[in-house]
Amino acid sequence: MLPVTESTLVVRTDFADPDAWARVRRAVAEPPGRDLISAAFTFVDDPAHAGLSPRRALELVPPRPSHPMIALADSVTMSSPYLPLLVVDLADDPGGTFRSAPEVLWHVASSLFVAPGYFHEYVRSVDPDGIYRCGGRDGQIKVLSAIASLKGVPFDADDYDFTDAPAASRRR
Repeated sequence: MLPVTESTLVVRTDFADPDAWARVRRAVAEPPGRDLISAAFTFVDDPAHAGLSPRRALELVPPRPSHPMIALADSVTMSSPYLPLLVVDLADDPGGTFRSAPEVLWHVASSLFVAPGYFHEYVRSVDPDGIYRCGGRDGQIKVLSAIASLKGVPFDADDYDFTDAPAASRRR
């Protein structure tokens, strides 16, 4: 079984590159705007899950998971400069998948937690290379600006690093 937690699982399924896993964890845990957002993740780093497929992942979650998705850090994730995680639907279309940039996984997890029936919207919103990026820099700014407005706090996009460089090559 996968762990039962109150947070969204990010499960490592490829163990060839420890540095790539560290970059994935950092990009998920430290996205632009992290002071405005709240999305909790549990990182699962257990070799027992090596090669875990979406279908097998469905078998390892409880019948009523606390979150409508999990993210797999598979061989595609670890070998791409963009580190695109494989998001697996647990609620709307169990077993359905799409890839998400790690720095916007908070957006996917938070939105699907509130509206789990909208998984298909993310599938339709991937970029031409098949990765969901929340509309790029402009989309991320729009979402974070809206969150700041709802919270009644100031927002200045210049205070955040929305680089278009691959997550693997970002420098802070």
